[in-house]
Amino acid sequence: MVKNLRFFIVYSNFFIATCALSLTYETFILLGLPPSLNWYLILIFFGTVFIYGLHYFVKSRNEKSGSRMDWCRQNEKFLLSIIFLSFILISCVAVYHYKSIFEKFGAFNYPNLAWFIIIPLLALGYSYPLNPWNKKSLRQIGWLKMASLSFIWSFTTVVLPVLMLPDETSGFTNNTLLVLFINRFFFIAALSLLFNIKDYEEDKQDGIKTIAVLMGPAKSLRYGKIVMPLLSFISALWLLFTMGINKPVFYAAFFIPILLLFLLYYRFSHMKDEAAFVIRYDGLMIVKALLLIFAFLIGSS
Repeated sequence: MVKNLRFFIVYSNFFIATCALSLTYETFILLGLPPSLNWYLILIFFGTVFIYGLHYFVKSRNEKSGSRMDWCRQNEKFLLSIIFLSFILISCVAVYHYKSIFEKFGAFNYPNLAWFIIIPLLALGYSYPLNPWNKKSLRQIGWLKMASLSFIWSFTTVVLPVLMLPDETSGFTNNTLLVLFINRFFFIAALSLLFNIKDYEEDKQDGIKTIAVLMGPAKSLRYGKIVMPLLSFISALWLLFTMGINKPVFYAAFFIPILLLFLLYYRFSHMKDEAAFVIRYDGLMIVKALLLIFAFLIGSS
C-alpha cells in the first residue's frame, strides 16, 4: 500500500509540482510578493503537472522500461485524465484572472502574453523537438539538458511571478532579483546533475552527451560534490548580502540545504525504486522552502 501510494504521488507528477510550488512560494516570501499574485501559485502547480505529465506520457509510448514507465502504461487513462484536468484548470485560472494577467494600466499587456507563450514552448521544447530544422529536443542536446532545465525552473519560480506584478512598484531591486535567480539556478543545476548521473546508462545509449556521460558517473560525483555545493554556498552568501539579511535563523535556512546537498552527493545511490529516488533528491526543494518559511516565521516574531 505504501509503495503504491509513493508511486501515485510521484508518477502522477503531484510531487514534482509540489516542489515547484514550494520554490515559488519561497520567492514570494523573499521578495515580499503581494497576495494578489497567489493565482500564480495555482498556475505553477498545475502547469508543472501538465508539462511533466505530457513528458512521461510520450516517453512511455516507446520501449523504455522502468517502474515509472510501467506505471504510466498501466495507468494510461488515469494519466491522460490528470493531463487534461490540469490543462482545464490552467485555462480556468487564466480566464478568471484575465485582468491581472493580461491587463496593465488599463491596456492589454502584450509582454505578459509573450511570456505565456515563450515559457510553455521552452518547457515543451525540453521534451519535444519543436525546431523543424533540428529533430532533437533540448534534453537530447547534452550540454543543454542540465542548463535548459535549470533555466526554465529558475525563471518560472523566480522571475516570471515578478513579471506578473500588477504595477511597477516593488520592495526589491533588479539586482536582488538577479542574484536570487542565480542562486536558484545553481541549486537546480546541482540537483539536475544528480539525475544526469542516475540517467547515465540511458543517456549514453541514446547518445546524449551530458556532463555525466562525458566525465563518467564517478568523476561527476567526485567533482560535483565540491563544485555544486560551493557554487550554491557562494550564491547564497551573495543573496544574503544583497538583501541585507543578518539574522542567524536565515543563515541556517540557507546553509542547511547546502549541507544536505553535499550529503546527497556524498551518499549518492542510484536506487532501483525511481519514486524513492525522486522523493529523496527532488525532495530537497521542499525541505529548502520549508526551512525558509520557518526562518521567516521565527525572524518576524
